[in-house]
Amino acid sequence: MTPLLSHVQVERLGADRLHVRWTTVGGDVEVEVAHGPTPESIDHEHVSRVPAGTTECEVGGTGPNPWFVSLTVPGHAVARVAGERLVVFEGLQNFRDLGGYAAADGHVRWGQLFRADSLHKLTPADHRTIERLGLRVVFDLRGDRERESHPNPLDSIQLAVVGRPVPADVPDDAAARERERADFAASGDGERVLRDLYVGMLVHSPHLFGRLLRGLVAPDGLPAVFHCHAGKDRTGVVGALVLLAVGVSEADVLDDYELTRRYRTLENQQDSYANMLEMGMSPEAAAGVLSTPRWAMEDALESLRADHGGIERYLTGPVGLTPADLAALRTRLVI
Repeated sequence: MTPLLSHVQVERLGADRLHVRWTTVGGDVEVEVAHGPTPESIDHEHVSRVPAGTTECEVGGTGPNPWFVSLTVPGHAVARVAGERLVVFEGLQNFRDLGGYAAADGHVRWGQLFRADSLHKLTPADHRTIERLGLRVVFDLRGDRERESHPNPLDSIQLAVVGRPVPADVPDDAAARERERADFAASGDGERVLRDLYVGMLVHSPHLFGRLLRGLVAPDGLPAVFHCHAGKDRTGVVGALVLLAVGVSEADVLDDYELTRRYRTLENQQDSYANMLEMGMSPEAAAGVLSTPRWAMEDALESLRADHGGIERYLTGPVGLTPADLAALRTRLVI
């Protein structure tokens, strides 16, 4: 069996150093390590050779985040490329690259599709980072009131994903908002709120998911980012659907969902927490809503299987994609 490299992970240690770790399948091997500012391994500079039996190293001389590493087994031409999943911003906490996950016939491309929290906190330095990423499309999953109070600083496509039906004839007035607050405050189990929200999105927003997924396969549809407020719930459901659509395993999809807890802790969500307490929610329920319980997303995906027979039937049914759309998505996002 030809030795293979898998599960490559890259974490930044400082301004110019990275920690790289990987696993091998088929035996211990030496590994050539190179790095560079793009996901294209041909542009990378060789930095070290790691002896057989060692599956991690530190490399220096890197540039600004995000930075990419390519690993090659001597004698084999194909390189495994990995990058920093978290893109570091001054104003954002949860802007992440969806590249690198094992998918159907390859891996998700790095530097093409991102998920994020709200972009309204971008600083001037953050705008320079956005320019480096070369983003062409921004999908804003927030509702009208959120966009009005915190306008998106980048031109964006609004896809107001919802978890329950919104009647067209209901005015957006104080009474309607008060009813919404009362319903939310009455929820005693924050994690259950999330589970029901995710299932509700699958039921009530499939046409919006279709617009986003078809947008990604447009000639100018990548690189792209989709975001909501925290980059956790609406963004989490969209991220799960995109990754499943290109053949990423459910285990990796759930791992990606849970990553938010590393970057958005309860300590840095005190404003949201205080708002929930003001609405009458208990501290335990509010903490649950701000969490990323794996079971909640897992249960939502199980409901998708139970109701539609699997991801492909959901995507080619309620979401409205064609088999050609799915094939094009995989071609664009998998290498």
